Amino acid sequence: MRSARIAVALAVPALLVGSLTACSSSSKSSSGSGSAGAVASAGAAAGAAGAPDLGSKAALLESAAVMQKAGSANVTVSSSDSSSGNGTGVYAWGTKPALDLAEQESGKTVKFRLVDGGSYLGVADDQAALLGGKHWVNLAAGGGSGLGDPFTALAVLMDPTAELTVAAQNGTLSKVGSEQVAGAATTHYRSTMQAADLVGKMPSLSDAQRKAALQVVTDGGSTVITDFWVDAKHQLLQMGEQNVDGSSPSAGANPTASTVKYADLGVKVSVSAPAASDQADPTVAAKLLSSLG
Repeated sequence: MRSARIAVALAVPALLVGSLTACSSSSKSSSGSGSAGAVASAGAAAGAAGAPDLGSKAALLESAAVMQKAGSANVTVSSSDSSSGNGTGVYAWGTKPALDLAEQESGKTVKFRLVDGGSYLGVADDQAALLGGKHWVNLAAGGGSGLGDPFTALAVLMDPTAELTVAAQNGTLSKVGSEQVAGAATTHYRSTMQAADLVGKMPSLSDAQRKAALQVVTDGGSTVITDFWVDAKHQLLQMGEQNVDGSSPSAGANPTASTVKYADLGVKVSVSAPAASDQADPTVAAKLLSSLG
């Protein structure tokens, strides 16, 4: 699954499915995301608690509008896969996405940044020997190797505005019920759709990134089940995904699920590229990715 594999990308990841190309030292992302037109009429800003119950489609579109306006959040990424730990970071979505994330992958610290058109993979001190003593490698460098495409695609798949909009307009929707998330009352909605349809509707992806995203999204099955937990202010607090073969998990199946939690909506985001002096030659990127797999 993507989000957690963002894990990001290491498998893609997972999640870390990548979604993005960001801007250096960006503050809150611009509200005009690639899916802005699709959600512009979805609804106004956050409503008050006790708002009337909306149908699933209208509720997801309303949430998409709220998340578009927020533009950024602190994020926590997790996976049901025991080899992956929680990842934490900050993410600004929109026309100039930026992501700064760190997580545990197979017991190793993995860092990922999307900024200023570059996608960077980083390691902690105990793994720096793999990079000749450096801590970062620019995946977008490497002479068209395409190593950065899955990561960039991943960020797009973490974009709550895009995910909510695509699900609302193309998924088979249901309302699961009322649940607590991080101490807040939320309504749980579910979307089921073909992975190819989800990727095909995602905005702002090049052909290469879309192909990479499809590989990530279909890891585990051709059908994507996406769960959204939305609070009374129409804010998306949590998104979960799993891939299955068919419209629901088979009996006895245990598909890997990934979860992204969004907190502190509208937080200021400032992401910069790693110092050039701390970047290894991009030709070692493949070796680094292999060691983290």
